[in-house]
Amino acid sequence: MRQNTTDLLLSAIGPISAILLGMVLFPFRTYTSASNYTFLFLILTILIAEYGGRRAAFITAICSAVSLDFFLTQPYMQLMIKSSHDIAAFGGLALCGFLVATFGAERGEKITDLTLAREQLDLLHSAVSGLTDATQVEFHLRKLLDAAAGCAPLAAAAIRDENDRILAALSDGADPAVIPSQFLSPYTLLPRGSDTEYLQNVPLPTEGARIPLMLENRQVGWLDLWGKEAPVNAGVRRTLSDLSFLLGQMLAIRSRSAQGSRQPA
Repeated sequence: MRQNTTDLLLSAIGPISAILLGMVLFPFRTYTSASNYTFLFLILTILIAEYGGRRAAFITAICSAVSLDFFLTQPYMQLMIKSSHDIAAFGGLALCGFLVATFGAERGEKITDLTLAREQLDLLHSAVSGLTDATQVEFHLRKLLDAAAGCAPLAAAAIRDENDRILAALSDGADPAVIPSQFLSPYTLLPRGSDTEYLQNVPLPTEGARIPLMLENRQVGWLDLWGKEAPVNAGVRRTLSDLSFLLGQMLAIRSRSAQGSRQPA
């Protein structure tokens, strides 16, 4: 979600910056040819591609070419080009801008994917670490929900025991106290019986859904999730699925620890 918001913001900032750059360079239009200013627009496009993704970079590349034409090529303040040299500068900027947008955005997307993969691994590592500490299970459960919210677009989440008592919860808009009526498969995080090929990138249900937490074919609790209106890819679903099985182990450890503490010495 944070990345989507950044992409939308830079989709607006990039084109505006390209127009402003043309305006700033307008007083210096007679000092040198327009082709010598193209590298400034390319630098801008590279920066937008790095941080804003493919769409923002393409829009910035188009606006950069238009800004160069409008402010820095004769006749000035018109979308026309008089000189063949300026035509070459305009075409070169547009072509290089598109190439920068394509390859620069691919690099940015790979970095985003790696960051998300690292967050998912950290989430699972935290879950595994919680398996070794039976005395602070509730503390680890809350940390896991916070980490899960960083990996997936969640409006709320709750971990409950087999009697529906809340052990840990977080909220970012939805009410985790309400028990959802929909159920998801713990293996795919999709409605049971749905087509995984066509639904693997759909959002998690905004009205909430339940995932049974199992241990050796015995249910030990629930993981309730409320999604936001953002797609959840197969990788995130696999991570949440793995988390649900680790949570089953943690709740089983908690249950055994509680039973041991109630036994007379």
